[in-house]
Formats: sequence, C-alpha cells, structure tokens
Amino acid sequence: MLHENEPDMDTVRRTEVRDDEASGRRATVDDLLDELTAWSPRDRAGTFRKWRHGALSLIQLNVVSVLEADGPLPMSRLADEVDVSVASATGIVDRMERRGLVERRHDTDDRRVVAVHLTQGGRGIFRDIAARRRAHLATLLGELTDDERTGLLRGIRGIRVARQRLRDAQGSAGEPPDDPSPEPREPDR
Repeated sequence: MLHENEPDMDTVRRTEVRDDEASGRRATVDDLLDELTAWSPRDRAGTFRKWRHGALSLIQLNVVSVLEADGPLPMSRLADEVDVSVASATGIVDRMERRGLVERRHDTDDRRVVAVHLTQGGRGIFRDIAARRRAHLATLLGELTDDERTGLLRGIRGIRVARQRLRDAQGSAGEPPDDPSPEPREPDR
C-alpha cells in the first residue's frame, strides 16, 4: 500500500535510470578529462628539454604571448602582464632584444615612453611551435583508424560548439568569458 507522499515504482525506476545516466555521463566526462590532460612525466620532461634547447625560457615565451595578444606595450605594463618587476622585465627584454625577438621603440607622441614590440623573429616563435606541433599531431592521427579519426573530429567540433555556447551565454549575461583562448580558425594551407 502506498502512502500519500511515497512515489510509485515507475517513478522510482525513472529516477534511478536518470541517476544512472547522470552517473554514466559524469564517468565519461572524467574519462575524457583524464585522456585529454594526460601528460606523462617522460613526455613533460621531453617537452621541457626541447624548449630548453631552443633557449627560450618560459618567461620569454610569456612575453612573446603577451605582446602577440596585446600588441606593443610600455615596459611597466609588460612587467605587470608577466608579473615581474620593471627591473626584471628590462633584463628579460634586453636578452630577448639581443636574440632579435623584440625591439624597443620610442612612442611617436611621447618620446619618453618606450614600447616593446615583437620582431618578425618573435612573431615566428609560435608559428614554429605550431608547425612542429601540427607535424607531430599529423603523425599521431596517421596511426588512428578512419573511424577513430572521424569520431575524434566529431568530438572536437562538438567541443568547439559547446565552448561557443558557453561564451554566448556568458556574453549575454554581461560577463566576460572565462576561456581566453582564441576563436578556432581554418588552418593555413
């Protein structure tokens, strides 16, 4: 006999099915996150060794990233952006300037202001990294079956659409997006 506040068995089963589906979805998301973020110590060490062979420090890569994203910046603003003192930023920029990655230019309106600009060599840093990464990924993708490649492409496109939905939802709420990554673009051919 059912009491007035007790659900019937169909309701209990539907709730259990929904809970199982949600649990399965969470487990799948956890598995995907594990796969997407897996970086073995050996792979990580290899990557850092390659970066070190190029003799670019992480702070120098950060400077290139900031200047690529924001354009030329005065030394004090660059120091703020990369979270170092102006004295440290000056030393970093000195070393990068000697390597032809950046250059200092006086502002045309106020000659007291010196802005740091990327050179062609500096702009080429991430193009080179992207080219090497693309070649490595092409090798990896070549090891997948046609079905695996098709499924991966479908999933990655789904991620792009989901990211855009989140951005749109945040934008309509008047909030800046949490993900500062650039919009996906078509690859250069």
